Amino acid sequence: MNDRVGCREMELLCRHRAALDARQSWKWLGEADRWRDLAHREAAALRPEHPGPMAMGPNTIKGDHRNRAAEAQGRGSLRAHESPL
Repeated sequence: MNDRVGCREMELLCRHRAALDARQSWKWLGEADRWRDLAHREAAALRPEHPGPMAMGPNTIKGDHRNRAAEAQGRGSLRAHESPL
C-alpha cells in the first residue's frame, strides 16, 4: 500500500481491531501508529521541499560584499554582462 488513502484505511482497521481485541490491543495500536507514520511519509513525499533561507547562498540582496569592497577601493570588477570596451 503506497498511497495515503490505503495507509489511512489500514490505520483505522488496526484501531478498530484494537477496540475489539483488548488482550492484544497494544499490538494493533502499534500497527496503527506504523500505518499513520507511513501515511505521513507518503504525504511528505508529494510536497515539494522548501529550499530554506540559504538556498541562494550567503550573498545579500544588495550583492556580494567582496565586489562592493573592491569597487570602493577603486579596483572595480567587471560583471558578466559588462564589456571592457
